[in-house]
Amino acid sequence: MNTTICTSRRALLAASLVGGIIPAKLLAEEAPWPKARTLRILNGFTAGSATDVVARAVAPALAEALGAHSIIVDNKPGAGGSIAAGMLVAAPSDGYTFLVTSSAHAINPSFYPRLAYDTLRDITAVGPIGSSMFIMVTSPSKKFHSVKDVVEAAKQQPGKLNYGSGGVGSGSHLNSAKLVVTTGMDVVHVPFKGTTEALSDTVAGRMDWMFAPIPAAVSLIKSGRLRALAVGPSERSAILPDVPSMSEAGFPAASYSSWVGMFASSKTPAPILEKASAALAQVVAQPALREQLFKMGTEPMSMNAAQFNRFVRDEVAAMATLVRATGIKVND
Repeated sequence: MNTTICTSRRALLAASLVGGIIPAKLLAEEAPWPKARTLRILNGFTAGSATDVVARAVAPALAEALGAHSIIVDNKPGAGGSIAAGMLVAAPSDGYTFLVTSSAHAINPSFYPRLAYDTLRDITAVGPIGSSMFIMVTSPSKKFHSVKDVVEAAKQQPGKLNYGSGGVGSGSHLNSAKLVVTTGMDVVHVPFKGTTEALSDTVAGRMDWMFAPIPAAVSLIKSGRLRALAVGPSERSAILPDVPSMSEAGFPAASYSSWVGMFASSKTPAPILEKASAALAQVVAQPALREQLFKMGTEPMSMNAAQFNRFVRDEVAAMATLVRATGIKVND
């Protein structure tokens, strides 16, 4: 009597069906990605930061669109998000680890020459989520009611005023540095581990001012815990329409906007990248999520992965120019 041994997964699955038993491992291998598993989004910034609140807003809808069991947002703050980016590159390129980060991703190559990864070679775009303006804020306990008030006070007391940031090279740092360079102020920079900590010290009056992404500061402004001085660069924010733009305040070249996007290891299989990119675009286009992002002060962005990769490449070059112009170094 001849016996045939079935070695293919399909044959094994058929045999298991006849026996009424389907091994769990076999089902997982047959199911398409993400196989109803949990995905992880690395976030290089602190809880409550602009990038964090955007990532957490997107995660549930993205899990549903992909058919994943869930998506967890894993905060790994530090070094402008480069720690989380390095973890992404070191993780298995199997589609279960992603990165949500901000425009700091494009700034980091200019600050950290020994990054554990190549920003453009090792990491690829899944797609953009949104952009937001930075807003200059101060504590209501301070005497400042305009950008001009800050500049004049700084010039009257050289080296006495300070400003906080989410870290050296962060968007909040570069915005303040642009203002310092364009006005010739002599002030002290106090970098924090993240925007959340910097905002806390600004609310408490320990910092004279800071620039923060609107999503991170809007609730503090609306509750009266922070005073908004100006929003940049050239237009008012629809969510805070009474706050003048930096241009209106008389400082048109003193700020820039930020963005948030989702990334993966460049070694991730193309079919997974395509599916993730399509799902993210679908989620960002949902009216309910767009409204949620808008209320946070984030304007949804619409680009495919290839377009966003080109955008990031251009941003890396633009940020290098900005860093040279401000003269910022890692030890600032």
